[in-house]
Amino acid sequence: MARQVIDTTTDHGNYKGDAAKVAFEKTNANFTELYAATGGLTAMGGKNMLINCGIPINQRGFAGGALAAGVYGYDRWKAGTGGCNVTINATTGVFTHTSGPLQQIVEAPPLAWGQPLTISVENPSGSIAVSVGGATATITSGSGRRGVTVTPSGSGNMTVQLTATGVTYSRPQLERGSAATPFDVRWYALELLLCQRYYEKSYNDTVKPGTAGAGDGRCTVLVTGLPATAHIWGQSVDFRVSKRANPSITTYSHATGAVGMARDSSVNGDVPTAISAPGQAGFLWYASAAGSPASVNLECHWVADAEL
Repeated sequence: MARQVIDTTTDHGNYKGDAAKVAFEKTNANFTELYAATGGLTAMGGKNMLINCGIPINQRGFAGGALAAGVYGYDRWKAGTGGCNVTINATTGVFTHTSGPLQQIVEAPPLAWGQPLTISVENPSGSIAVSVGGATATITSGSGRRGVTVTPSGSGNMTVQLTATGVTYSRPQLERGSAATPFDVRWYALELLLCQRYYEKSYNDTVKPGTAGAGDGRCTVLVTGLPATAHIWGQSVDFRVSKRANPSITTYSHATGAVGMARDSSVNGDVPTAISAPGQAGFLWYASAAGSPASVNLECHWVADAEL
């Protein structure tokens, strides 16, 4: 990074005189050294093309174990053909891969197709068959970070698959180049944002969608002093993270966990919801209040799914 030069011989508002010049150059030099030492912007967590490879983010509340083909468990990870059985330790991040293919689809990775890519894991207890965009290889057992380099051909989204039987390993990583490098550690907040591009919910992070009595974070429409007649009310919801495509929306009664419902707290009963205009930035849900009340109190949780 080039060092910025400022004329400090005259008053430029914030800088004046030799003391200011020394202070500015010291600060700028420290920043330059920090930037170089951390490898520039790539140190912000960008080299691993896979998402959710450390301590698992688990918005669906997956308990670990068997997954049917095409079904997601931990965020961004789903079962391949024939299903799989996998558990990721919530404390250590160790994958216990009992059987079958585990997949993650990387969304149209730039500068990846037709280039050497290295996929690696840490401390695999047995062999892991890998497929990266259709290019196959095997990671052999051993200690430390172990990987293989492949050159996939194609375009668009890239399917990454790990297949193993009774193998433990941790911290999968897919990176550009012909060498496996240390694991790309990301802050939890950043990892969650990356996951939420594909799947987001109104529940707290650790609460499984559909949990009865999970009130925190629910959407509420509350209106009083109405004429006693039939009412339909709706509410728009803005996502925290823009989705990769228009998502499918599922609502839940916060009281009972019933799918496709909202809670009409005025009568302590569930009523069906309807969804309108789901887009990458948000959606609208609405429901009819039960009976002909003089007040409306409709509440629900929601999940937005835009997985690949």
